[in-house]
Amino acid sequence: MAINHPITSYLNFQINKQITNQKITSTITKNKPNFKHLISCSSLNSSNVLLFEAAKHTVDTYVQSGMVVGLGSGVASSMAIEYLGHKLRVGLLNDVVGIPTSIGSASEAEKAGITLHQQYEDTPHIDFAFNDADIMEERSLNAVIRRQTLQGGESMLEEKKILDTTQNLVLMVTQKQYKSAVEGSIPVFVESVSWLNTAEEIDDLFVGDAEVWRRPAIGHADPTGGNYPLITREGHNVLDVIFTSPIPNLVEVAELLKTIDGVVDHGIITKTPCTAVIVTESGLCIIENTLSGDISSL
Repeated sequence: MAINHPITSYLNFQINKQITNQKITSTITKNKPNFKHLISCSSLNSSNVLLFEAAKHTVDTYVQSGMVVGLGSGVASSMAIEYLGHKLRVGLLNDVVGIPTSIGSASEAEKAGITLHQQYEDTPHIDFAFNDADIMEERSLNAVIRRQTLQGGESMLEEKKILDTTQNLVLMVTQKQYKSAVEGSIPVFVESVSWLNTAEEIDDLFVGDAEVWRRPAIGHADPTGGNYPLITREGHNVLDVIFTSPIPNLVEVAELLKTIDGVVDHGIITKTPCTAVIVTESGLCIIENTLSGDISSL
């Protein structure tokens, strides 16, 4: 007997409801949504249900037929990819082409039946993109990605190009990740041949405020990355700059990192315009950062 994955069961329920109504709607609630249809889906916990609502809202609100869409990485992005695939299969959307930001998102998209452009360079424009963020700065919506999820052989450079190039970007986060003072690590991509010199320069730049560790591919993390340091698709190493106190300004940190020889890029996203879809216990909070610099909450 075939057993449906709980998220897939919920997807089917949502799709069937939309087909019946002949109308795609998106609701942002102040009260906790009623998920009585998921009672039998014990493995789909409450946090995943709320993440799925963020993914569903993102696809229903921003993705239209004929778009080229950047397919993000992370738990919520994976749900959005699966939901987008369902909408394409039942005819609620047509002619959507995806640009995967990672090996994982490419695999999810292929399973979902989404047509892909594998190479970012072959795409003249990207209409819309979505992605998970590890942490986000309140009001500015500046964010950090790829704190722990990057695998060997992947490219964050391509992921950042997709997110920077898209005409419209949505970043999905939980309420706990939406911070007035950003804390923790920032991944920095560096030339592998001179990684130690670069690490020392970064350490001097943020002396007393951060530690610099080279990320390992396997095993436990340590300052040198062990015997098996992580190597990206382009052959770069990843330095995790671990701040020991709140980061006052992500834009300032990004600009300082660019001044250091050997730094190729970093995991800080400062895209404008940008929309944050924030998962809270009482529903979704949607915040937009516009080209004019205005911040609006929907």
